[in-house]
Amino acid sequence: MLELRQITADEFVEWVRVEARAYGNRLNADPEVLRPHFDLDRSIAAFDDGKIVGGAHSHLQEISIPGATSPIAGVANIEVQPTHRRRGIMTMMMHHQLKDIYERGEPLAGLFASESVIYGRFGYGVGSLREEWSIERHYTGYAQRHETPGRFAFINPPEIGTLLPDVFRRSTLGRPGVFQKASHLWEREASAPEHRQGGRGGIFYVAYYEGDRMEGYARYRTGEGTVSVQELMAASRTAAASLWRFCFDTDLVTRAEAERRPVDDPLTWMLADPRRLNRGTRDGLWLRLVDVAAALSMRQYTAEGRLVFEVRDEVCPWNAARFALEATCEGAHCKATEAAPDISIGVAALASAFLGGVSFSTLEQAGLADENEAGALERANRMFAVQQQPWTPCGF
Repeated sequence: MLELRQITADEFVEWVRVEARAYGNRLNADPEVLRPHFDLDRSIAAFDDGKIVGGAHSHLQEISIPGATSPIAGVANIEVQPTHRRRGIMTMMMHHQLKDIYERGEPLAGLFASESVIYGRFGYGVGSLREEWSIERHYTGYAQRHETPGRFAFINPPEIGTLLPDVFRRSTLGRPGVFQKASHLWEREASAPEHRQGGRGGIFYVAYYEGDRMEGYARYRTGEGTVSVQELMAASRTAAASLWRFCFDTDLVTRAEAERRPVDDPLTWMLADPRRLNRGTRDGLWLRLVDVAAALSMRQYTAEGRLVFEVRDEVCPWNAARFALEATCEGAHCKATEAAPDISIGVAALASAFLGGVSFSTLEQAGLADENEAGALERANRMFAVQQQPWTPCGF
């Protein structure tokens, strides 16, 4: 008989072992190191004959949304061990978890999908995109002359958690889709074994200063003739141009790579020969509107207006309704209504539009939304437009 419930403290180690089996990994981290960052109250385990065979978890986080921030359940550690797959266990856990998140009063859920085909059926939509880049070094020249007015300095691992969080915050201010890194994630970066490798394959942090103020930093590694930029955060235009130049001009490399870049990153417009930048786009954060009315009431809108959405949601029945959204310069309010719908849309597609990453017109052309009132799509496009595309540079 299958049972779903939270785990106890005594069951935590076995829960971690099941996750390792599910992903085909060895248990290469001490469970006691993970325990302080694991909320037992937010855990789910599937028990078969008293033994854990699957599980899921979530972290209470804060995410930036257009003009505001919102609490969000950061869903992670979703697993079913190989002996119990194809039995509907994951579906049971996902339904159970979404109901629990709703009852906690958390309007959003988000996750990073190991398999992108899975989560749409649970109402998750692509909330942010990211790009992976590569370019040969001799094509990295800028279209305009650049001089670096500031200075560079390397950051030692013990300084990471003290010096970098403020720059990360200022660099991502106002951009939807961002989680600010928790202190233990900065601590994990500082203690990463790659720091001890040095040279080939080692991770380095370089900061850019203007006067005494740090305006940006880059985390990178080199090896096999390539500089790989894992993270680059800049709080000013000059800092961004200077840090990219520093990375591109690294000695003994002929190629540069970068990961998790925003789709509207200005570097693609800074290059003299942008065609040479190989760009690959893929999904980043998958977003779920757990409480449609609450979520739509929290964000700000770039135009005033009224829209009635008819939402389809097969997993969360409280969302399967019509909602009237009223947006004014003072704020927004959304509530259930019996009024005729302007737009009919599935909850996953609405989640993709929520942060501003896709227009309602595009969703309509993709067959994911229907315009019931002439002009409604154009009105929705104006209201949900954003100045910066959603980006999720780190997890939770």
